[in-house]
Amino acid sequence: MKKWFVIIAIFLSSYLVFLVTTMPLVFLVNNIEYPKYIDIDTVSGSIWQGEIAQISVANNQVKQIKTELSFWSLLTLSPIVDVSFGDATSVGPEGKFTLRVSSNQLQLNNVELFVSANDIAKQLPLPLPITAQGNIELSFNELIIDRSEKLVCQQGRGKISWIRSGVVALEKNIKLGKIDADLDCKKGDLRAKILLKNNLGLSFDARLSLANQKASGQGFLKPGTKFPAQLQSALSFLGRPDSQGRYQLRF
Repeated sequence: MKKWFVIIAIFLSSYLVFLVTTMPLVFLVNNIEYPKYIDIDTVSGSIWQGEIAQISVANNQVKQIKTELSFWSLLTLSPIVDVSFGDATSVGPEGKFTLRVSSNQLQLNNVELFVSANDIAKQLPLPLPITAQGNIELSFNELIIDRSEKLVCQQGRGKISWIRSGVVALEKNIKLGKIDADLDCKKGDLRAKILLKNNLGLSFDARLSLANQKASGQGFLKPGTKFPAQLQSALSFLGRPDSQGRYQLRF
């Protein structure tokens, strides 16, 4: 009797391992509840190595998402997944990161993201129509998101740079110089704080609520000696400067 029990136990264990190792990624994706602003299209492969054709996040498309699950991370009950998406030849963002999932947290490490500056500019309520040039490069050493009730930015440390920054405005091609920002978490929001050392004299704090994908920001533009001469005529669109010569910016 004991012999048969051992055989049955081995058979059942082997069968469970077989089910897990051959489980298609689409089965896992279809059984996870996502926020309403996320839409996933065409899933293939297994949970170990899978591919998603496209993910739409609030009408922004991320394409060619590839995932690779670490087997050993399952033993700690905190699965670790390496994720990459996009490529240099396709339209849309490109990047990679490592995701650790626990019962109430999402932890992202070694985050790298490249996206067209104009893709971001098109979503902002700018005071005059512009076409942004160059690319945005974002990196995070660590980003921890609490998901126990709603998505909350708990801890983060990163940087964002506007590479080859420039705009086409008022039929003029204008180079803006180096623009960098620090990334962190502030009161549950993801925050980008533009460093003041730039030719525009721009200081700005932008925030993104992860729970509802709402963005907001405020700051000042204080033209100095390095301010692009081509933009002087556009300052009137920003209203009147304050007593310190600053133009208030807000969205």
